[in-house]
Amino acid sequence: MNKMIQSVFLIFLVCLFSLHALGNRTDDIYKLGIELEKLASSLALNSYQHFEGWNGVISDQEQAVLFKSEAFSASCRLFLKMTAKSSGYFRSGYLRTNLYNAFIYLSRSFKVLEKEMTKARVVPYEVSRCRDILDQMDYAFSRWPSRDNLAYLHRKYIKARDDTVYMIERRGPGDYIRRPFKDLESLYYFNYSIGREKAPWDYLEEISENTLMKMEQGTLIELTFEGCLIIEKSSRRNRSVFLIENGKKRGVTSPRVLERLGGWDQVYEVPKQVIDKYPEGQPIK
Repeated sequence: MNKMIQSVFLIFLVCLFSLHALGNRTDDIYKLGIELEKLASSLALNSYQHFEGWNGVISDQEQAVLFKSEAFSASCRLFLKMTAKSSGYFRSGYLRTNLYNAFIYLSRSFKVLEKEMTKARVVPYEVSRCRDILDQMDYAFSRWPSRDNLAYLHRKYIKARDDTVYMIERRGPGDYIRRPFKDLESLYYFNYSIGREKAPWDYLEEISENTLMKMEQGTLIELTFEGCLIIEKSSRRNRSVFLIENGKKRGVTSPRVLERLGGWDQVYEVPKQVIDKYPEGQPIK
């Protein structure tokens, strides 16, 4: 009975801590939202005053800056309402997903404004500051585990219905793409290249096909272990070490040869399928 009470109490503490952490994160985003809204309002006003003082005719491009400035300012005000604790939107059980979707729309509004300002060659300091704040918001969202929260999925792997494995990559605030791996070898090499010692599947996330398809498809990730030492990833004894050279696997015949090639610290563990795809080459003696 005591164990049951302890378990219930432990669950209660975990839930309480989670709610407290969630509240802190939304507070952080709300504070950033206040700063962003002030900057956006100032940006819209300054844009209007800048072009208002001109004697000549305002061009279509300059007019676009005015309207996109106002649109971004309005987007900031709406986002701020959604992040306020008094908002019903805030109480949703899917807060992380809904609020992040709102952030995506906010980021897109900024992206359109930035593009128009760049075309008109009018890019004030506030634009750079707005981007910094959006980056900070995106980082805050990345700490909320959620299958539909794209910020949390950065550098995670996703498996589609057709078994294609994608890496989710951030291009900017609220802007993520899915990059397919050519094969299992590409996935393992990439995973090692970014400093992950664990198997790629430890970083695999399950998301809906709809969420996956929301993201644009980026360039193919095509990598090999050419020039590297590899060994089968298993607990089997007497596994051979191979050097991949010129598209072939060359067996390492002795510990002395292995030491000459860099030693065990340079050996990558990979699935048997990766090794089997390479034809046999001359052993290294």
